[in-house]
Amino acid sequence: MPQPTAQPTAQPTVPATRPTAELFHYDDRARLASYRRTAPRPPTAPAGAWLALVVSLTVMYAEWAFFPQDLQGQSDANWALGFMMISLAGALRILVGNPGRHLVAVAAILVAGVGFLLRAFLFTADPTWVLVYEGLCGALLLLGGLMSLAAPTLEAAPPPPERWD
Repeated sequence: MPQPTAQPTAQPTVPATRPTAELFHYDDRARLASYRRTAPRPPTAPAGAWLALVVSLTVMYAEWAFFPQDLQGQSDANWALGFMMISLAGALRILVGNPGRHLVAVAAILVAGVGFLLRAFLFTADPTWVLVYEGLCGALLLLGGLMSLAAPTLEAAPPPPERWD
């Protein structure tokens, strides 16, 4: 039985050459980077989130160290723990998320700060040192939330004007 013969191959294809650097202008790269949301955050946004994170972690310690062990003291501690969870979630979202403005996370931190201040000055009958602690936590959370709110909104940059070469 005759063996099949190999057919001559067609002309090999040449891969397309890479475009030269002058075809891709720097504005194109910056515009593409803005679509990927890689614009830098201002230093106040992560600093505000770190401040909220530290305040939230001190509330965990305060659960057994600062609040009295009676019924009203533990009720206030549960409120503080709830505000701590809200502000901790917002702070972690800002620190771990993409750069840009995190309105929901900042709103959570601000709500927790206002909640601490309201509990401290209006709704609590705790000793003075608990009142001062909750007021300080609320003020620091408000400061951290406002610092995080300073992050710019990210929008895609407009495409550069067409070049006529």
